[in-house]
Amino acid sequence: MLGALLLLSATAGQAVADDGRSDVRLVYCLADEHRDELRDAALQLDVVRRPLGPAGGADAVRVPGPQGGVMSLDDWADKHRGDFERVCDAVLAAAGDPPGASADKGGSGGLGGFLDGVYLLAAGAALTLVGQMTERISAERRTRDRQLAAAVQEFRRIAWLYLTAYEQDPETDHAEALRAREALSQLLVQVPGPAPRREAARRLADSLPLTNRLPGSREGQPLLPRQRKSEADAVRTTLDLQTREVADLRRPAPLWWLPGARGSDRPTSAGGPHA
Repeated sequence: MLGALLLLSATAGQAVADDGRSDVRLVYCLADEHRDELRDAALQLDVVRRPLGPAGGADAVRVPGPQGGVMSLDDWADKHRGDFERVCDAVLAAAGDPPGASADKGGSGGLGGFLDGVYLLAAGAALTLVGQMTERISAERRTRDRQLAAAVQEFRRIAWLYLTAYEQDPETDHAEALRAREALSQLLVQVPGPAPRREAARRLADSLPLTNRLPGSREGQPLLPRQRKSEADAVRTTLDLQTREVADLRRPAPLWWLPGARGSDRPTSAGGPHA
């Protein structure tokens, strides 16, 4: 996930830098002191022609082709950006001391300094984006872990109360135990990847006991107190095992790719789901 975020941020940063480079060309080559250089270079490269007569003003050019015509240098730069950038790059390359060279000599910057600032700004924005997304993911994981831990404890508490009461009276109300079971089951099916962890969580949700209340009789004969205690103890054993399995689900995602971390490698919980 982090690698994908870094790739996305790097792409965004490169796009910002490319836009900054294009803006620098506009500022530098269309500045008053460089307009003549730009126009002469465009004429020499045969990208534009001289207009016939005084049409368009002193720095006007005539662009050949169906999309052309007489226009100012500003309009040409806007409407024919590819040609403008190619000519402007030639002007920059032809400069004896290109903009930005002064930065290497201790000067204040120029084009190179501006681009350095653009790259730094893009890098800072990328790091900020990665940091914000990482913090959001961490906050969501912490919230999910707290909810899951609370649901486990609530199910254990209510299940223990029900089992204790069941040992005394097989007709004990089962509604609260079922509600707590469903609440925990819903959280388990929302456990995120990787796939082995998702599968283990869904198996655990399906195997939670107390889908129905425990039996009061078997084959037409009421269960004796010791038999009901045996039924209750089997559920308690299952709950103890499943509590540890939920704790395993909360381990960091990379650990679930290691051998032995998969829920399918575990033995079936003693007692199994109780109908």
